[in-house]
Amino acid sequence: MELTRKAEYAIAALVDLASQEKGAFTLSREIAKRQRIPSNFIPQIMATLSRKGWVEGVRGSGGGVRLRVPPEEINITQVIELMEGPIALTKCLVSDGTCSNESKCVLRGLWAKAQARMLEVLDGTTIADLAEAKRSLEQQED
Repeated sequence: MELTRKAEYAIAALVDLASQEKGAFTLSREIAKRQRIPSNFIPQIMATLSRKGWVEGVRGSGGGVRLRVPPEEINITQVIELMEGPIALTKCLVSDGTCSNESKCVLRGLWAKAQARMLEVLDGTTIADLAEAKRSLEQQED
């Protein structure tokens, strides 16, 4: 499994929003610049996050985007699945019944354990956690 940039950019954008003053609107282009997100990606990402109800946008002077939900309520698994679909380390972990060797496969159990541990980490990590880690890194640089 390899994540596309779309999921990484969505996580970066959410962390950026979580790092702003609570309730403050931020321009999408400023997020794109700070997070090095290509300008053609940011509207798509914000639209997807908005449809999910995680961000809201306001047009015009003083407008921009901001989080609609607390960053503690958004975990990394949720963001990845929103942007990419279900997470699976290998195709055999997607239960679509296409594997004829599933009942005799010694690797399936290994992949399932590895995936469960990965999901445990991603489920247990929120946007707020990453925003706090970002603040800590920035303070170390000062």
